[in-house]
Amino acid sequence: MKIEVIKNIKEFKSLQIEWDLLFSKGDYSLFQSFNFNYYSWKYVIKGNRNQLAITVVRTNNNLVGIFPFYVDGKNRLRFINDLHFDFCDILTISSLELSIILAYLKKNLSFKSIRLINIKQESNIYKQGILLNTKNKIVSSNLEYSTLHVEKGLFPYNVPHFRSHQKHRINKASRKHKQKEYKIFTHEKYKYPEEDIITLKEKMISLGLRKDNFFSNDMLLLTQDLYYKGKIIIGIIKEDNQVNGINFIIKESSGRFIFWIDLFDTTQMINIANYIFFIKNISFNHSVTLNFGRGRYFYKVSNFAPIFHQLYGLFIFSNVFQKIRFIIFESFKTYVKLYYRKLKK
Repeated sequence: MKIEVIKNIKEFKSLQIEWDLLFSKGDYSLFQSFNFNYYSWKYVIKGNRNQLAITVVRTNNNLVGIFPFYVDGKNRLRFINDLHFDFCDILTISSLELSIILAYLKKNLSFKSIRLINIKQESNIYKQGILLNTKNKIVSSNLEYSTLHVEKGLFPYNVPHFRSHQKHRINKASRKHKQKEYKIFTHEKYKYPEEDIITLKEKMISLGLRKDNFFSNDMLLLTQDLYYKGKIIIGIIKEDNQVNGINFIIKESSGRFIFWIDLFDTTQMINIANYIFFIKNISFNHSVTLNFGRGRYFYKVSNFAPIFHQLYGLFIFSNVFQKIRFIIFESFKTYVKLYYRKLKK
């Protein structure tokens, strides 16, 4: 077994053919694809004292494992673009011992801790992380994601478990916005709708719905490249030629989609309507499975009644003091969130 760390973008680019082949052999989300990782590094993560650290494993000159890592400015080993990737994982076709990989990385890289987040229970990294024998390890579960299977037919009547109040809310939102124009943008039919995206992004910031750094120019370039590679499609809802809502949707296959990034104004129920119009369009002729991404948000539960699943984080520290500090900080964050929710009620 040979382990190597890729530290520059030229070597990263040279991995594309092997990466795509390894990706095709596993049941991964598009967040593990070469394009998502390469353009995320190129446009979003590169710079800011971040160091590329993609770790590849070969046996008999064949690529058998990819760990899409980087070391951030705080000396933490992380997955590339983990803040915007709903599901992170390693790519492998063999049982690679994480302890061996990490021992190699400690000798060849400088980092103080490991922070691997947004991990599914069935992922390769979770299975390896659970087996890792170290006292300074924490496996936590404080996030969820949700999925909904929709049969072929007329939404919302093609979801058997929907109750009357869910159907009523969906139909109410549809009627409320039925006069609006809705269009699904694909790279085969339309140019990337940059002007609409910038307009709505700036409106959200001016309204205080998002911070000043929301959907930066780097993210604009990332989504543009992914759009023209056919990895994402975009749902847009307008009224009188004024954009009200935009959904970036990852197309995993003709029947599997992930709602990724949402932009919207203050029009009542507009984001829900954008979701509904997409589901109506996409499920009319065939069954689909929809992934609503991270978070147990009220609008997801009340309108779409999806099935929720746990997401995990794997944290490994250099010493017990780092571990204790992390536990205290996470406990404090949890307390603040609960207190804030009580204040809002």
